[in-house]
Amino acid sequence: MIKNIIFDIGNVLVHFRPLEVMKELGMDENTMQAVADATVNSPLWQELDRGVIPEGTVIEMMKQTAQNPYKDDVQRFFDEGTHLLVKSFDYSANWLNALKQKGYKIFLLSNYPVSFFEMHSKECFTFMPYIDGKVVSGYVKVIKPDAEIYSLLLNQYSLTPQECVFIDDVKENIEGAEKAGINGIHFTNYEEAKSKLQSLLDLA
Repeated sequence: MIKNIIFDIGNVLVHFRPLEVMKELGMDENTMQAVADATVNSPLWQELDRGVIPEGTVIEMMKQTAQNPYKDDVQRFFDEGTHLLVKSFDYSANWLNALKQKGYKIFLLSNYPVSFFEMHSKECFTFMPYIDGKVVSGYVKVIKPDAEIYSLLLNQYSLTPQECVFIDDVKENIEGAEKAGINGIHFTNYEEAKSKLQSLLDLA
């Protein structure tokens, strides 16, 4: 029987929109590509999520990897664009509220830098009133799909894996959850995920 529903955040409950932000900051196509390659498309972005290296240090490392004319644009992306990086989907708060009303516990399990999470959760996460608990990578210094992060969530909130379902847009993260005994739904769009979740809840 499913009692707990665990959500990823980025591209499940919020739209992660780095390219749109770069465009809003007035960057041209070449600049956008260079900044994206140095930031969100770089393996260093995972280090921001992991939180072992200080965020400022990781950003400096990103600037060093950027092509010469674009180093200042990388800094501007973080200085002026961080608060714009995500927007909650229109459905998110209503979806979680409806599940709460049916008696399910709602948790977050997300790869997310600490300062970004603190900013976004205050400014634009419309669904936070419905959250019963969370494990965020930047705080615990481990990222999905590492087995440890699933164990941390289960142990912190005394959850039984078979009573949980995890919804994430990254297939490897779902596979990690399933290895921990958690039911998984690979998110591709809201309607499909909502239907799959309802089918799973109906079976319980």
